[in-house]
Amino acid sequence: MQSPVYTRAAMATPAIILFAVTCLAHIIPGIRGGGNSNDQESHDLVRGSIIDENEYNVPLGHRHNRGRQHQHQHGGSGKANNSPSSNSQGDDDGSFDFYVYSMSYQPEFCQANNEKFAGCHNPKEAWEGQLTIHGLWPNRYDGSWPSDCSDESFDLSLLKDVADDLEQNWPNVKSPAASSGHTSFWSHEWSKHGTCSGLTQQDYFMTALDLLLRTPSIVKENYGSVVSREDLEEGYLGSDMSVFVCKRGYLSEVRVCLEKMEDGSPGERVSCPETLLKADSCGDEIDIASF
Repeated sequence: MQSPVYTRAAMATPAIILFAVTCLAHIIPGIRGGGNSNDQESHDLVRGSIIDENEYNVPLGHRHNRGRQHQHQHGGSGKANNSPSSNSQGDDDGSFDFYVYSMSYQPEFCQANNEKFAGCHNPKEAWEGQLTIHGLWPNRYDGSWPSDCSDESFDLSLLKDVADDLEQNWPNVKSPAASSGHTSFWSHEWSKHGTCSGLTQQDYFMTALDLLLRTPSIVKENYGSVVSREDLEEGYLGSDMSVFVCKRGYLSEVRVCLEKMEDGSPGERVSCPETLLKADSCGDEIDIASF
């Protein structure tokens, strides 16, 4: 006859085996899957972070910062663009999408004004074959632009290191160098356009000077004659890469477009939007003026 102890142990054995099998059933899938239930949560978080990053991976020219003040500064004494500004459409928050870089042909300007300005009486020979700077202008794709974005006055003393470059490549032929009005052109460009760039005065003018494009040799070679539009477009990298402004058939200005970098500064040349291209006023044959 079996003892009561042995009988109770025998009866408990199936229950112990069943408990062990149940535990193994829960443990083995975790081992085979390489982790626990938190692994799927971790994967979802990584995948989510990739999606978030891609939200900012937008093609250049389609990411606008409208509604935010442009605060970028490169250092120095310039003010941030904190003030409301105005444009041709009257409602403006100071934002912009790209830059227009405009260059003038001084022989045409002097000819159009009958050589009446001081700088036209003894012009620099280099101007016969090299356009000079008109301005670096923040602009928008819709054809509007910000202007007069702060009350910071033009200060020539900040530009003493580039004074010679300004006279050569950003000249004011309207006023003699020693006259009180000689700086009016630079002052105008700074107040109207430079204050909206977010750049300091030093950076605005030095950047514009550095950006000056070499004028295609076809202009100098046809000084006082005529060039074909097709040849001039080739010199400026294509029909959508430049805007030609003519007066009375004579080349007056060439404008190109520059991307706005993430820090607000001008970057590489880009195709100009249709709103700017429609300002082109030159024909198939373009007259090149002479002093």
